[in-house]
Amino acid sequence: MTAGIGRRRFGAATLLLLCFFGIGGGSRAAHAEDAALLRGKHIVFVEPYGPGSVTNLPLALMSAEIERVTGASVEVKSMGGSAGGTALDYLMTASKADKGSLDFVVLDLTSRLIAEMVGGGPQLLQVVQPVALLSTGASAALVVSDRSPIKSIDDLLAQARSRQLRIVHLGRKAAFGLELAMLEKSFGLTFADKVVGTRAEGLAALASGEADAGFLVTYTLLPSPDAPSPPVRPILTFGAARNPGFPAVPTLKERSGNSGAAITTAIALFAPRDMPKATVAAMAAAMERVAAEPEIQKAAASHHFPLEVRPAAAVMAAMARSERLIKAHAEYLDR
Repeated sequence: MTAGIGRRRFGAATLLLLCFFGIGGGSRAAHAEDAALLRGKHIVFVEPYGPGSVTNLPLALMSAEIERVTGASVEVKSMGGSAGGTALDYLMTASKADKGSLDFVVLDLTSRLIAEMVGGGPQLLQVVQPVALLSTGASAALVVSDRSPIKSIDDLLAQARSRQLRIVHLGRKAAFGLELAMLEKSFGLTFADKVVGTRAEGLAALASGEADAGFLVTYTLLPSPDAPSPPVRPILTFGAARNPGFPAVPTLKERSGNSGAAITTAIALFAPRDMPKATVAAMAAAMERVAAEPEIQKAAASHHFPLEVRPAAAVMAAMARSERLIKAHAEYLDR
């Protein structure tokens, strides 16, 4: 995304040549072989957070084209609970039932690893195998109601030192738990928890004044074809650099002066451990091919979603980074 125009033109021209000669990202024969393994199958994607979420949106963007490319039918199921634990349970039950479908689960890695490392959940890689990374670039934002007297992170910090503020989130061992832990550790503060089950409940708590601030995924704060901007104001983001949609909003990294205080959401696709490697590879190849299509990238950009499918090795690297941050903040997550 940050490459210069010349580099983009060179990359596009090179890609066209590679595709023409059938080399590089995979030959036409390889695509045909992958498609043959999936053709006529019923593919089920299970995810935990529902429509518009970081785990649902990439599937919504790609499902129709996956059907066209593979000749399979695609179904997306949303099953909330236990930071993806309910979705994982379904995946394992479905795969053991041998009901004729190919079942996959999409997870937010950080939330799942918090549940595993702090909450005592099952070891992820003991029950599933990585297929592909779908995104690594979505960061969280600390937000306040657009009617709040808190106008900036400096306002919030000043108030937090005179009274205990209430932060709405999904639980310290769930999504945004790590961002909350990083916020407290960076500034030596302790916030009161207002735990909710859904994004809608969190927005209601902010609007009513039951909570002083809360967390949302940054890209969902910008208008999209499906939804207007929510009635909140971001005051801090958690990525390594300022979000281009909110260039005046500082990051935790720059506001705290801690170069390691940055995290982005990694979204990954997993399959049951007993799924044949060839089928896993075919699914990964199909996802990568679909995600790279210009119309799919255009749709992702309209939702401000950083869609980028990468191989299973990238899943392992993202897991390692999240694990390091979780270990460094474990005492704040286990309150």
